[in-house]
Amino acid sequence: MQPKIPFHFDLETADPDDSMTLAILATHPKVHLVSVSVHPGGTDQIGMIRHLLRILDRPDIRIGAGTPKSIAKRVSGFHSDWIGVFEHSEADDTAANIMAETLRKHPDCTLLTGAALTNPHAFYEATGTFFERWFCQGGFAGDNIVPKEHRLEKFDGKITCPTFNLNGNPLAAEALLAIPMTERRLISKNVCHGAIFTKVDAALLVPFRNQNKGLDLFLKAVDLKEKALHDTVAGLLAIDASKALWAEVIPYRKSGGWGCMEAEKHPEKQSSLITTYIPDLKALWMVMKPD
Repeated sequence: MQPKIPFHFDLETADPDDSMTLAILATHPKVHLVSVSVHPGGTDQIGMIRHLLRILDRPDIRIGAGTPKSIAKRVSGFHSDWIGVFEHSEADDTAANIMAETLRKHPDCTLLTGAALTNPHAFYEATGTFFERWFCQGGFAGDNIVPKEHRLEKFDGKITCPTFNLNGNPLAAEALLAIPMTERRLISKNVCHGAIFTKVDAALLVPFRNQNKGLDLFLKAVDLKEKALHDTVAGLLAIDASKALWAEVIPYRKSGGWGCMEAEKHPEKQSSLITTYIPDLKALWMVMKPD
């Protein structure tokens, strides 16, 4: 039996798919979710995440916050409808300290980011170190990278495009994309926008829901809201990267948008891999299935 992959997940709560992805990762048989950090990290966000992890019998997962003790409201009504009433709570430590603690204990830990890159950048600034394996939900692969037959119609003709998570803190994004590391992969906006998880897809996983609390909770969320699952795509690809096609690129920012240059034309720069296409979405969703 292969050892579980240690994970740290940096997330936000404006969109339900971060929390839905957390439910999958917390109980996935191939994942050891060690810790999470929250952007910005208000007490309502921390309280919701603690409650979710208690439901999944994972109160051991360490929680960090970017802005500890903030009381600004950042959790939607969806979360209460989904997991019930929860109380505000405080994080175990700052996001940077939790990441540092996790990486000391698990040097091979995978970082998954589903938010603006403020928390990971704070960790890098504080320690001068970073994760060697990073999957980032964000970025854009344009016409110069994605073959015509694999482009979504709404992005056809574009070389650059605004992308929410990278634009949440573009200076942090540029700094982290320049760090040398073993494996850095971006889940492109034009790929994840095509990954709509429907109730037909959910039906394929229903027979397995009683075998896994996280999957069961995820499917309850789908009953409430059918949507594109950007962070879930990133999380599943971090478990099995073979489910997507990738290109080696140099991400860059221009006039509020992001694009990619071909890495082979710029050997002096630090490269990343970016998704260009997911050949079989159902095969990707089935990564959620318990073994």
